[in-house]
Amino acid sequence: MTRLFLALAILDCLVVPAAFPQSIAVAYEYAPVAYPGAVSSSANGINNNNVIVGSYLDQASMVHGYVYRNGKYTKVDFPGASATEVFGINDDGDIVGMYQLAGPLNEHGFLRRDGQFFKINVPKATFGTVAQGIDRDGTIVGTYDDSQGFVYQNGAYKTWNAPQLPGEPTQTQLNGINNRGRIGGQVFTGGNWRGFWVDGKDLDFLEPLFATDNEVTGINGRGDIVGCHDATKGFASFTGETPEGSENNERFPRQQTLASCASAINFARAIVGSYFTTNQPVGFLAVPVLTLKVGSPANHASLTNPLLLRATAFGNNVSQIQVWVNWKKVLQVNGNSLAANLWLPVGKNQRLAIHATNSKGITVKVVQTITVH
Repeated sequence: MTRLFLALAILDCLVVPAAFPQSIAVAYEYAPVAYPGAVSSSANGINNNNVIVGSYLDQASMVHGYVYRNGKYTKVDFPGASATEVFGINDDGDIVGMYQLAGPLNEHGFLRRDGQFFKINVPKATFGTVAQGIDRDGTIVGTYDDSQGFVYQNGAYKTWNAPQLPGEPTQTQLNGINNRGRIGGQVFTGGNWRGFWVDGKDLDFLEPLFATDNEVTGINGRGDIVGCHDATKGFASFTGETPEGSENNERFPRQQTLASCASAINFARAIVGSYFTTNQPVGFLAVPVLTLKVGSPANHASLTNPLLLRATAFGNNVSQIQVWVNWKKVLQVNGNSLAANLWLPVGKNQRLAIHATNSKGITVKVVQTITVH
């Protein structure tokens, strides 16, 4: 996977943070992540140094964790455990996960730092603790008793649960934390799992109440989120937080479909997750090969002609950008940048699609709905 990581490094250098809201779409190249000789593997986490962590099942039906760094896999086993899984890694290389022992309290969280293992056990837990994510400051998030979220910071445990409908039993799971302290997870409410992310006191949901099952499994330093629908359908959202006057009128984020369920995303927008072959999971790494950012107009905007269109594509050998209005191509420019004033049909719900293509024919597009006066 050397070529993939080289492409990732180049893209990371090219991406420049925006000072205004943007719509973003990314085309990915996929590669398998599989521990050598394993029956099955999963890729669970990736840090900003492109180090991947996960778990695998060996030929003796034993579960182990692993770290994949610079093309080399290293097995991880908590001392004396019957099973070990690694779920998260920070930029310092600290890893967190879960190990099992015989007995009623058989799930335990752990932190491994500088080669030394530390137990992570929520004092309130009655049957188990799972550590899912860790940030660069060492704050750990996870779930205990498979029903309540926790945050472990500065030696203290704090229970954290998302809001539910009145009378529902507590059911929150925390999956990941970024270097700004934003946390992703899901809560069982209204009969389905509902993904969310939280920044301080601001909590946002991925989809409306009563939607089909959805989970937010990873969040990076940009606020991009990844996750899963119904255990097999992966997604990424590169504009998770939208401008809002209040939570009541905030729009749910646009989601981009991935090849399978995602587990984590790093700052360069590399994604890891798992897919199934003959009912056995295999990990994957998805690396961006073409990224399109549309700075103007904003999705769902209400505007007056002529419209200012601004877009930039990042990646190797971007050849052209096209503009399509209501499924008809109206403009094409060569290169990776678009800046133009354009007259669009007047009316509500005009479909505006901006496409970027590279020299290999890979295309990525942002589709928006706008109102033109």
